[in-house]
Amino acid sequence: MKRRNFVKNVGYSSLLLSGLPLLGCSGNSKPLKLLVLGGTNYLGPAVVNAALQAGHEVTLFNRGITNPNLFPNVEQLLGDRNLDSENLSALETNRTWDYAIDTWPADPRMVERTTKLLHDRINAYAFTSSIAVYSDKTVPGITESSPIHKVEEYVPGMSYYQSKVLCEAAVTSVFPKNHLITRPPGIHGKRDESWTLVYWLWRIRNGGDVLAPGDGKDPLQFIDVNDVGRFTIRALESKAFGLYNTIGPRKEPLQWQEFLNTVNAHYGNKANFIWVDKEFLEEKQIRPVVDLPIWEPRTRRAGRHTMNSQKAVASGLNFTAMGETFNNALNWYDHFKSPTTDPGLDKDRPFNGITRERELELLKMWKQYSTT
Repeated sequence: MKRRNFVKNVGYSSLLLSGLPLLGCSGNSKPLKLLVLGGTNYLGPAVVNAALQAGHEVTLFNRGITNPNLFPNVEQLLGDRNLDSENLSALETNRTWDYAIDTWPADPRMVERTTKLLHDRINAYAFTSSIAVYSDKTVPGITESSPIHKVEEYVPGMSYYQSKVLCEAAVTSVFPKNHLITRPPGIHGKRDESWTLVYWLWRIRNGGDVLAPGDGKDPLQFIDVNDVGRFTIRALESKAFGLYNTIGPRKEPLQWQEFLNTVNAHYGNKANFIWVDKEFLEEKQIRPVVDLPIWEPRTRRAGRHTMNSQKAVASGLNFTAMGETFNNALNWYDHFKSPTTDPGLDKDRPFNGITRERELELLKMWKQYSTT
């Protein structure tokens, strides 16, 4: 669909989506006025739902193309942040909000424009960054003060982590003291279309032999999309500005054996895990993260799945039960694809894993290898 290049107000609401309970404004004396840039794709809806459930007043600014009817009772300003079709006129007014929440861009030029445009009409700017900004993931226990990559200026085609570094810089330069920057790892749950977590959920739900990588002791971290959304709103409510590692699915890292056993129990213990050592996988050119999603041997980057989220937990980060995350992610996949479609067959996803056919081939070779 061709991107629209116009701005229009399309409906208003200062309360909640129909059917959502008013939970009160988490101790605030009055609802916050929140401008959400985007808001209808993946993380955006989690932020909007958290804000509405807390009784806040939300205004969306987006192109009106992605899920345009997702929040029919919420005020929507139509425009475009893409530089080749930019139209920010709906934001070029004297209107004020308490906070702006920016959940999507990896283009620092977009962030630079909106921060400067809104700098004297909001009290703080919230931005969703990524743990990708950290420069040394070989060190366990990475905190918000750990070194990040040094990036001087925007270059077309630059890497994701480089773009996120510059996005953070754009926010902090305009809002040096009143910014909220969250740094999540892989985000999973409802609307997750990466199929990375889904790879394991789908395999295990189907049962039978499942290739389990390594020795089961490698650490694992991810976060539920709703946890990031709720934390963003709570932090703004309490004015807990600053940088936060929003890491889950609990305070301490999981290990892979516990993770896989938890998934297996959730789906009725139908899977039989065959643990395959990383040397064999390397020999067969099976890549961590890409061919076996999320998994990363602790000998490769010990800090990637052992990051520290104590600061965020102290400021209100709570965790969704893993079973709920599993259900939301796999139900979305079943709806988007089908319960019988192998996630590994989707060639449009870069990190969705090998096919079931390839997995069975590897297990056959491993059986021969491990018995000789």
